[in-house]
Amino acid sequence: MAETKQLITLDENAVAFPVNFAPAQIDFSGYNQMKDQIDQLHDGLENYEVTKGNLKEAKSTRAKLNKLKKAIKGRKVEIKKKAEAPIKNFNDKVESLIDEIDDSSSKISDEIKVFEDQEKQARHEKNLKQIAAVCELAEIDPARIKYQSSWDNKSYSKTKFETEVDQQIALIQQEQAQLADNIKIVSEKAESLALPADHWIKELDNNPLSSVLNAMTEYKEDLDAVSKAQKETKLNELRDLKKQGDKYVDPETGEVKDKIITLKLEVKGTKWQLKQLYSFIQDNGIEYEGLED
Repeated sequence: MAETKQLITLDENAVAFPVNFAPAQIDFSGYNQMKDQIDQLHDGLENYEVTKGNLKEAKSTRAKLNKLKKAIKGRKVEIKKKAEAPIKNFNDKVESLIDEIDDSSSKISDEIKVFEDQEKQARHEKNLKQIAAVCELAEIDPARIKYQSSWDNKSYSKTKFETEVDQQIALIQQEQAQLADNIKIVSEKAESLALPADHWIKELDNNPLSSVLNAMTEYKEDLDAVSKAQKETKLNELRDLKKQGDKYVDPETGEVKDKIITLKLEVKGTKWQLKQLYSFIQDNGIEYEGLED
């Protein structure tokens, strides 16, 4: 059995930073004297004019000034580095302490996260069960609910979660009702145009009702135009042939082009359907008996 280690209780006084320090002091006793000398030098060169005659001297003066600046800056860096050494040492020590604390905190955080993830997964599964239950009552597919990852958060309000699910369900029901109405409209139009409804109902998945209805009308018009052209071509062919008994013969070659078939049948249908049949028979030049307009 693994030994359970107890957490160490930190002494609050331990973080009181038991450090004594005093602000760094730099004794720049010769500053005023140095400033006076440099001021005099600066003033003396204020109106200095370089000419062809003193060019060599001017270059020498510039070199001396640059050398002086370099010496002052070098000394400043040296002193500053020494003055900041205790600060760097202090900073390194503090950062090492912080790194150790971070390491300990991270280890604990990793183990805490395991339990938090388990709790989050449990909330997720509970939410899914609740969604399935309300969807069953509403008679819709739970897969249509767009699950929000924020619903799994511990801080997320249960009331807000339930409200948002109900809102999605209401919207889906509204869409289903609208789809049912659209299917009915398409089915009725398909019947009136003598078209199969299934294809046009499927078109509602990706197109608005108005587009589907317009497409049905255009398709029927194209279909009728093709059918009319085919009928006219066939009738024209028959007109050029000679009827001999139950055959249509080419009067020039005597070749049998078509044969007349006689059928006796009983038909049943609505008045509209029979009217459509009657129109088809007439349009195609079919001889008939006993069928009234």
